[in-house]
Amino acid sequence: MLALAAAAAGPVIAVLMLATLNQRFDDALVATAGMLTSIGTTTLYSLSLTQEANAAFYQAIVIRHSFFVCGGFLALAAGARLSLYLDRIRRFPFTLLVVALLLTLVTMTFGETVNGARLWLRAGPFQFQPSEIARLFLVGFVAIYLYDRRHLVVAPWRVAALNLPPAPYLAPLVGAILAAVAFLTLQNDLGMAALVVLGAYASVAAVVNSRWALGLAGATLVVMAIASFAVSPRVRERVAAWLEPWYDPAGRGFQFVQSEYAMASGGIVGEAATNAPARVPEVHTDFILVAVATEWGWAGAAAVLTLVGIVVCRCLIAALRAADGFRSVLALGISALLGIQVLLICGGTLRILPLTGVTLPLLSYGGTSMIATLFALGVVAGIGAAAAARSADTL
Repeated sequence: MLALAAAAAGPVIAVLMLATLNQRFDDALVATAGMLTSIGTTTLYSLSLTQEANAAFYQAIVIRHSFFVCGGFLALAAGARLSLYLDRIRRFPFTLLVVALLLTLVTMTFGETVNGARLWLRAGPFQFQPSEIARLFLVGFVAIYLYDRRHLVVAPWRVAALNLPPAPYLAPLVGAILAAVAFLTLQNDLGMAALVVLGAYASVAAVVNSRWALGLAGATLVVMAIASFAVSPRVRERVAAWLEPWYDPAGRGFQFVQSEYAMASGGIVGEAATNAPARVPEVHTDFILVAVATEWGWAGAAAVLTLVGIVVCRCLIAALRAADGFRSVLALGISALLGIQVLLICGGTLRILPLTGVTLPLLSYGGTSMIATLFALGVVAGIGAAAAARSADTL
């Protein structure tokens, strides 16, 4: 009960802390994030009541998750505070890049392998996923790089009478992102690699006017995806499980088969008495939407996705209202990461896309992901609050 109380108190404490910084914080953003974490905690608690043999596992999960939620909302307040110092941080773009690359390199060298991927670093009794932190540093680097070179990347690269894409000015950015993706791929963290690449592409697309550049970058992403299928057995296995789960229902297709049974048992309004979600491997992380759909039905799952959409839209509104271009691109990058992550994991859960292994933000179990996501939302909330206060002062 203490853990559940901590999860419930987290959003309240965050709101009180935000009120001391600025009265114009986006209440809808913070409240919707609190609703999503509450739904996630409640869903995990329902899993802990299962009659399956793994009930004790889920009981431990819900306790840890509740404290992660509380810590995440404290991180949200810290992110809002940090947003006051973005002009100082903007002086050190390559420091952010180096830290991100070091986090992935250290994980690749000293990390622990779980389910075939080297994702975790352990420090005594604690373990965390450095790639969740590294992606935020990369978002900061991309935002600073694009803003500082906005006049170069917006204008075409002229060679004689030809207007060419601004490739020379984007090359360092592309090289940095590809280096980070290479490290993540070597760790078998394929979902995070896809998220970083697509998030960077979204940020560049928001700034660059050249259709040639965007088309070339998009074609490059397609080639990279095909190449990953050709050279990575892990990618081929996931694609095979995605296309034909019933070919090996007790092996590589087991997760998809069990998830489809579980979602079907939920119907439109849910079936709280069923134990079906607890039989789905990784239902507390990758497949949390299955547990939601079983517990609350397809109507509940649609409501959850609507709430996530509201969070993304509020982040985009903060980006549009930001005081300057740097803050706008930063908030946009965070919005893109959040939205793309939701599309990837929901597409994988519903078997529209291959499973990437990322979490569903604000709902899935995962301490590093929860804290990093709420910290990023705090930064966006701070950007939006500063813009709202500035608009009020000019009236």
